[in-house]
Amino acid sequence: MNTSDDRDNEGSNSGDHHGLPHWTEQGTGEVPRVPADSSEGIDTWTSLSSGPKWADDPDSGDANEGGSNLQATPKRVDLTIGGDPSSEDFFSYEQSKSLPEVTDSIIAEGKKTRRGARGGGDLLTRIATGVVLGGVAILCLAISKLLTLLLIAVVLLAASAEFFGSLRKVGYQPATLLGMVSVVALPLSVYWRGEGAIGLVLFLSLVAGILWYLLGIGGARPVPNLAVVILGIVYIGVLGSFGVLLLDHSEGRGLLLAAILLAAGYDIGGYFIGRALGRSPLTEVSPNKTIEGLIGGAISTVGVSVLISLFNVGPFDGNPFGFSDALIVGIVVAFIAPIGDLAESLIKRDLRIKDMGSILPGHGGVLDRCDALLFVLPSVYFMVRVLA
Repeated sequence: MNTSDDRDNEGSNSGDHHGLPHWTEQGTGEVPRVPADSSEGIDTWTSLSSGPKWADDPDSGDANEGGSNLQATPKRVDLTIGGDPSSEDFFSYEQSKSLPEVTDSIIAEGKKTRRGARGGGDLLTRIATGVVLGGVAILCLAISKLLTLLLIAVVLLAASAEFFGSLRKVGYQPATLLGMVSVVALPLSVYWRGEGAIGLVLFLSLVAGILWYLLGIGGARPVPNLAVVILGIVYIGVLGSFGVLLLDHSEGRGLLLAAILLAAGYDIGGYFIGRALGRSPLTEVSPNKTIEGLIGGAISTVGVSVLISLFNVGPFDGNPFGFSDALIVGIVVAFIAPIGDLAESLIKRDLRIKDMGSILPGHGGVLDRCDALLFVLPSVYFMVRVLA
């Protein structure tokens, strides 16, 4: 059994070994240091001042450089939590390598396309298709509201088929049938029950969409797939139904014709002025769009609003709306129409497709032709309600 003298002896001997007092003794306040007569020397310790060196670091050098007694250096291991490292992380913040990067090549692509457009190309085909479309719309408006309603429903149905078909091409699994039925139901129900029917159709579409995936009809990933279905219903069905709301006005056919002419004015002015003078790219979302074309389209839209008032189109004959009202509507449309145009370009850029369809020669698909009009219709409708 050791006595206190023995413990003091051991502490003394231990202290002689490592140069520090025994733990039971009162502290001296001295800063620990490497003894001058240490056989290891200070170099042994300073070699570790930079921290551990990983084996795959390019400047790591020899693992035992500097006389370190470390026998092996740790290696970094990439860990994946909660799944197979090879599987795609849907919520990853890292940009997908499959998505196109916004670079100068996008601007170059737009310049190349604009040069091709100035060469003529399908200009005559584009003009001929536009004339036919305009003629069909005017003919339906002249005959009856019911025929115009059917035309709106058919156009929206074709646009929704292109939209959901494009989503399927890039890997989405939307409830296409549900989306198309909802899009067609919107203008028909609005014509029957008015503006309040929009909320009812949207509610029923959401309920049916949830059941679609709960019952396993829609397959996996209900969140993104149901989200794009609702996007299509609102983007095409709800916005397009404002054409029916315009049609339901006492001067409905004139108002709808005015909205179509304003949207066409923006498209035609933007196309021809951008084709002739376009030099400055507007946005990487749509390389073909130019600032000059945007300005030209806006000026053309305001010009069309003036002509609508001068030629007494619809209600813009002074009863109930006059020249100033037509000018205000034209200015609002000149601001909104480019947003509608770029909205579809944004969707196509994200899906990495050039056109939504190819049914209209020189124009692409139905949705490609009606992109600005989808935003113009609610704009004219709400402006009429404000100015009335």
